[in-house]
Amino acid sequence: MIGMQQEPEILCEAVNSMVAVVYVSNLIFSKFVRHDDAMELVPDLIVEIPTHENGGISPDNLSYIYHLRPEARWHDGVPVTSRDVEFTWRVMMHPDINVETRQGWDVIESVETPDPHTVVFHLRETYANFVGDCFYDESVLPEHLLEDALGPDFQSAPFHTAPVGSGPFVFDEWVSGSHLVVKANRDWYGEGPYLDEIVIVFVPDGDALLMQLEAGQVMGIDNAPDGLLSIEDRLPEVKIYRNPALFNEHLDVNLEDPILCDRRVRQAIAVAIDREELSEKIYQGIWIPAYSDDHPDSPYHTDTGRRLLAHDPERARGLLREAGWVDRDGDGVRERGGVPLEIEITTTAGRENRERTEIVLQQQLASVGIRLVINNHHPSVLFGSFDEGGLLKTGKFQLALYAFLTPPDPSTKEGSYSSRFIPPAGQNHSRIRDEKLTGLLARGSAEVDPARRKRIYDEVDVILAEELPIIPLLWVTQLDAMPLALEGYRPNPTQSGDTWNAARWRLVTR
Repeated sequence: MIGMQQEPEILCEAVNSMVAVVYVSNLIFSKFVRHDDAMELVPDLIVEIPTHENGGISPDNLSYIYHLRPEARWHDGVPVTSRDVEFTWRVMMHPDINVETRQGWDVIESVETPDPHTVVFHLRETYANFVGDCFYDESVLPEHLLEDALGPDFQSAPFHTAPVGSGPFVFDEWVSGSHLVVKANRDWYGEGPYLDEIVIVFVPDGDALLMQLEAGQVMGIDNAPDGLLSIEDRLPEVKIYRNPALFNEHLDVNLEDPILCDRRVRQAIAVAIDREELSEKIYQGIWIPAYSDDHPDSPYHTDTGRRLLAHDPERARGLLREAGWVDRDGDGVRERGGVPLEIEITTTAGRENRERTEIVLQQQLASVGIRLVINNHHPSVLFGSFDEGGLLKTGKFQLALYAFLTPPDPSTKEGSYSSRFIPPAGQNHSRIRDEKLTGLLARGSAEVDPARRKRIYDEVDVILAEELPIIPLLWVTQLDAMPLALEGYRPNPTQSGDTWNAARWRLVTR
């Protein structure tokens, strides 16, 4: 029994990629590839990863051949075939389905299915990370169960709350607001599963979740509150994992907002923030300051963000004066045209450290004359799909505090910052429309030469640090608490999530 603070909205990564959705979907569905805990791509539903050497990638990088595992079956016993793969591509590209992003899918010109276990993708243009992106974020879906739902009502299909997958565990039960149960799929094509079932309990309040762990009501917690460390000595049967993840805790900035559309205001906010104070005061230095969306260990990391976004309150005050925001009445809050400089921030309600972060940000921004107003929401409201009115997707926010994952390959930046991927067409929640940036991102996605790619993304870093569609804050170190008796648990820093190898988990008697 594993406790989590977040609960999925629906179990379909195509339209909702919040962390809880990935965590559960990994158990039920299959993908072509995953990243292992060493950030290496490993095959899942496919026999091997296509390369030039094995003939899976054409010399011009425009055709990719995949071979599905012939023993793969949907949980209702129907074979998984190339038709399901082609169908899922149609889901991703259907104009009436508001998927999370079409990046990587929109370069596919056609899909061939020469036999039930072979699928060939023909691209209209080079996409350097196609192997790492194709059926990595999204699972393969069953055509025979979802074909009739293909259209504007796709997201409301009952399938997404009681799914049939082809992964190591079979969906059994979901009681909203309480728990979700999956049971072992004994006909799975891979090794395992060794556990008979996994029960995931949803407890939004972090303190209550820790109390349940201490009382033995849950055996473990995924992405536990930092308060876990204060009770570590009272958990003799629990192992605590410190997992430096590729999650960037940041502020999404709505560039369509009448205040935040001014770059000087965004820059003032960014340099008014003391990331070192956030790290020490909120996370005891476990989370490290972030100045860009490239992890410090990434080969694409530069010092541009640290140079341009270093804590500098005086610079922040000067930028705000330049933008016309002045505190004329001496109340500590700047105003322009009689309107106070008041900005709303939202995050996931019940996440104690995020709520504490908001308080510290409130104090830091107040020191330069910005009043920060806190208005938090349930995760399903903040991260909801476009059709469900999610605040990020519909642009109904000013600043949004949350963590997003930065995959090892930087091509995913295109889905976050290109003008082509503004919701509902993608994940450009900040709604930045910079044509130079859009062009550079497209070139980066298509460039296969490592040195040229690096130069392109160096330019991208400069634009992001100046335009600030997001304001980076911290790099996440995730805490996971799992029973000492659980063997095979290997936390994963990537989007593949901590359930990437759940089929190999087993409980042993000590």
